[in-house]
Amino acid sequence: MERNPYAPPQARLREQRSMTIGWPKALAVWWSAAWRGGLYGLIGGFVFGAIGGVIASVMGAAEQAGIYGAVGGYIASIPASMLGLKQALSRHLPSLIAIGRESSEP
Repeated sequence: MERNPYAPPQARLREQRSMTIGWPKALAVWWSAAWRGGLYGLIGGFVFGAIGGVIASVMGAAEQAGIYGAVGGYIASIPASMLGLKQALSRHLPSLIAIGRESSEP
């Protein structure tokens, strides 16, 4: 069969690889991220919340110190949870890569 010179070009696609992660591994990664994010969020939230509360008190808005402290705590918890997720993935990534290699072998 000859190739049609007027046919649109077609790219050869790589085989799509997928990996199946079991529940025990998924639970281990989730728990690792959850406790790290919770701990870092607690510490960062306490520090930023205390700083926000002190600043509100010094500025004469002592009745709003709780609100400023809560906002500071929420702001600190976002990067803290990201740090916890990064560390959890860094810890578990080698085993996840190994699962991917095992599932892609013929």
